[in-house]
Amino acid sequence: MSTIDQAAPAADTTKRVPGHVIYRRVLAERTSYALAAAGMAVGPQLDDSAWSYLASGGVGLGTLAWLYAKTKDPDQGLSVLTRAQRAIPFLTAAGTYVANLITPGFNWWEVVAPAAWASLMGWMAPLTRSAGLVLELTERQAQHGAGPGEPLTYTEFLAAKWQQATGDGTRLVSIQPYRADRPDFEAVVVAQAGKAVPTFTEVQLAAAFDFPVGTVKIRPIQGSGPGRMRLVARPTTEDTEATAEGLRGLWETAVAAPGKAAPGVDLIDWRSEPHRIVLLVASPPGKEIHLPHTAICSAFGIDDPSRLVIETDGIRQGVISVYKTNPLMKVRKATVEDLTMDAKGRVTIGVCHDGKPARMRLWDPGQGALRGITAGVTGAGKSVLQNLILAAEKRSGVVSWVGDVQGGMSLPEAEGRVDWFAKGPVETLLMLTAAHAVMKYRERLSNEMGRGDFALNRPWPLINITLDEINRLLSHPDEAMRKATAYLIADIQKTGRKVGIGIRLAVQSLHLKDLGDDDAIRQQGKVGALFLMRTASSSTKEMGLDGIAPAGFQMENIPARIYENGQIEALFSGKDDEDGESTAGMAYMFLDGRAKFMRTFFAEKKDGVYPDLIALYGEDPPTGLTEGEAKAAQAGAAIYGVRHTNPYADCDTLAQAFSDAPGSKPTAGTPAPAADTDGDSGEAPAPSFEAPFGIPFGDSGPDIGEEPGLQDQILELLADGPKHLKDLRAALPGFQPSSVSNACTQLKAKGLAISRKRGLWQLTDN
Repeated sequence: MSTIDQAAPAADTTKRVPGHVIYRRVLAERTSYALAAAGMAVGPQLDDSAWSYLASGGVGLGTLAWLYAKTKDPDQGLSVLTRAQRAIPFLTAAGTYVANLITPGFNWWEVVAPAAWASLMGWMAPLTRSAGLVLELTERQAQHGAGPGEPLTYTEFLAAKWQQATGDGTRLVSIQPYRADRPDFEAVVVAQAGKAVPTFTEVQLAAAFDFPVGTVKIRPIQGSGPGRMRLVARPTTEDTEATAEGLRGLWETAVAAPGKAAPGVDLIDWRSEPHRIVLLVASPPGKEIHLPHTAICSAFGIDDPSRLVIETDGIRQGVISVYKTNPLMKVRKATVEDLTMDAKGRVTIGVCHDGKPARMRLWDPGQGALRGITAGVTGAGKSVLQNLILAAEKRSGVVSWVGDVQGGMSLPEAEGRVDWFAKGPVETLLMLTAAHAVMKYRERLSNEMGRGDFALNRPWPLINITLDEINRLLSHPDEAMRKATAYLIADIQKTGRKVGIGIRLAVQSLHLKDLGDDDAIRQQGKVGALFLMRTASSSTKEMGLDGIAPAGFQMENIPARIYENGQIEALFSGKDDEDGESTAGMAYMFLDGRAKFMRTFFAEKKDGVYPDLIALYGEDPPTGLTEGEAKAAQAGAAIYGVRHTNPYADCDTLAQAFSDAPGSKPTAGTPAPAADTDGDSGEAPAPSFEAPFGIPFGDSGPDIGEEPGLQDQILELLADGPKHLKDLRAALPGFQPSSVSNACTQLKAKGLAISRKRGLWQLTDN
């Protein structure tokens, strides 16, 4: 028989007998004794005594035969006494009745004897007491003042069993069962004041709870005297005392010792779960906690850094989770319920390492729209994360504008399912310009209405702008585009929050060089939700986490693949490349000053797209701008109305779009609008628009396309006849393609060249 077979049923049976059932059982037993006593007094006085002889004799002889059959085995031990206890009422009742029968006439003791028998049996309650139930009820009433109708809990039963077994004045307190379906528990043994807890043998401890020998142990409590001891009973699971002692010793020698991973940091407490060990640690008073991730992994012999998760309060305490295997190896798929925004603006996008849902806000009712940055190298899972957020926005009535600077290749699932999907750097810049115009429109009306904060859908919907691979624009070789992008993003980050326009950036890393060397953009983006996926850096300082990571936070970069038995074993066995599990979707999510290790919901890619994510968008059309906002966006970039046609491709058309914007003002270096731009309809001109970054794409420096010698070389090429823009670029490999486009635009502004049709340039006819 296994340990589980021996111990678990006993504990479970006891827990299933509530106090009110015990009370009713005792009451029924005592009532039966009273009725039997009345029969014993009246029966012998009746005339028909033959049946009385047969009944009483049958009860007595039958009980003796049952008792003999049950106790003839000499190896039964204490069970013999239990069965003899159950036979007492029947044998004594039969003997008293027979004595009354054989006595002639009526004697006074023939009434007193049955009454005395009933009183004695009622006080003893031998049938109930033999099952060990009366003691439980009595102890519970005495210790807890409970009435007979209240149920008996398992912890109260354990306390009563201890007091029954020891009888030395010690008490069992702070009883904590490990699991609801197992009898294993941990408790504290407290002696009487001024006395020490007695020394118990393993046999005595096991007998107190009827557990197997060796599964109940007593250990000292750190910081307590001999009057308090820790009792651990683990009859159905492995004994972790040796593990605990080894863990504490490992921490003190390999982590907390001078010169080790975290000198002076104490192990305060720990607990064990089926797949992880949780450690509570603290630095000495007056010292800030510092837990280096890599060094602690080394101390514990962990070669997969994702198996160790460190969380701190930023002051002097921390929690370290050590997992048997990576806790995020397998994650389920997302559901519509996950992506439906709640009253606090939150949606669920994945699972945290401890099994809790990973939630993020699409907006904050107290702060308005939010900013954020997602950083991760190719293959880290940025696309799945962005698609989950965009699908959640669509289902929650949010206006989603997406700028896919990689030409639509990063987020193809979003095309046609969001209000605006801009492809490439030029369209993305135009989209930002329109967003800036909408922001100014909302600011003006908010001032007129005397409002200082944004209210969802009153009167405008929330707008969230997602810019994927934005580092391509912020580090664009064309300085004008670079300046324009930086200005628009920074301004929307700073002032869009109060009018309900949020902005999220997705980049390869948080290095300044990937953000156009613009620290303001990085600092503003870090104020919101920051997702740090697998990157090319392992230092929080290099990753730009200063200011958002909790004090003392350390992490190791997420590896590309993880292995069930560790990477070194995979290397040794030759299974390092294709047999590991991809870590795509794993990330550190920084929210509200906390770092949470999580993984986005699983999505399977087929034929270059994610069908599961496409289905999550739903079939309803996306939410768009209000009529007034649409007019402001059209005036701002002259593109919102035709945003789904994707007509723009290069800097030439970008400059043309600004010059063709209704009411735009010609400026130095900007092509003049065509003569019929405003028409002759007599209608009032549209509100004037001037690019927020001044002379197109820049506010200082030489005009676009004024690189030395470039325009002269273009004129020489055009002298041979009309040429396409791509041919001009091919003939001028020493210049950036955008510079060639801008130079053509400058020649047109000077009246030296014209564009006969899209992309085809020639000299102006004299």
